[in-house]
Amino acid sequence: MKLLFTGAAGYAGQGICSVLSERHDVRGFDIKAATALTDHIVGDVADLDACRAAVDGVDAVVMCHMAPNPVGYQTPPPAIDINVKGTANLYHVMGEHGLTRAVLISSTGVMGLGPGRDAAIGDGPYQFDKMYSLTKVFQECLARHYHQSLGIVTTVLRPAWIVNDGKLLTKYGEKMEQYHASLIDPRDIGEAVDLALKLPDPTLEAFNLGQDDFEIDLTRTHDRLRWRANHRFESLSRQPPTTTR
Repeated sequence: MKLLFTGAAGYAGQGICSVLSERHDVRGFDIKAATALTDHIVGDVADLDACRAAVDGVDAVVMCHMAPNPVGYQTPPPAIDINVKGTANLYHVMGEHGLTRAVLISSTGVMGLGPGRDAAIGDGPYQFDKMYSLTKVFQECLARHYHQSLGIVTTVLRPAWIVNDGKLLTKYGEKMEQYHASLIDPRDIGEAVDLALKLPDPTLEAFNLGQDDFEIDLTRTHDRLRWRANHRFESLSRQPPTTTR
């Protein structure tokens, strides 16, 4: 399958693409070159014509573009332009090209803890307290809109804390020392994307991604998507950090 992958040069995108490129023909699309991919386009998802050029000739679109943290969320324009306008542009262009299959990398941050975490896309209960989560909510609502209006089927994946198991460095360059069940390796997200693209009878639906002991329900992810995390962050301490007074 020929895939367009947005955000291919980013921290998460590089790890996800390392898996997908072994199984699919992947075209990267980002504001900087995704040099690990043979086929990559430098462009801005907020530019409609750039999206038209990027989507031409692909079978499906995997959306992983995101405004840079934390500077991209200090004022509205970067977050809205990249996360919201860029996503709307891609769905619009998919409609122009007659494409009907997408995967959206969202976040568990769109939902609060507790009941309703697996609510249908667009129904909530959504979190609106941060610009990041707000724009990810908008992305999911756009997925629902274009499903209803153009028949585009999107599988939404909701990972939590994306960290490479091995280097154990966050995207900010901070070294991880403590295990948390919300940790997810980008390569495991790549596995989830591949499984999402192979779903029988796909429909508009969302799946949470995390370790088996994560505080959210992963039953549908295990049963329907057939996904479990392979990278378990076993080198990290499971003991609660000590505090001194």
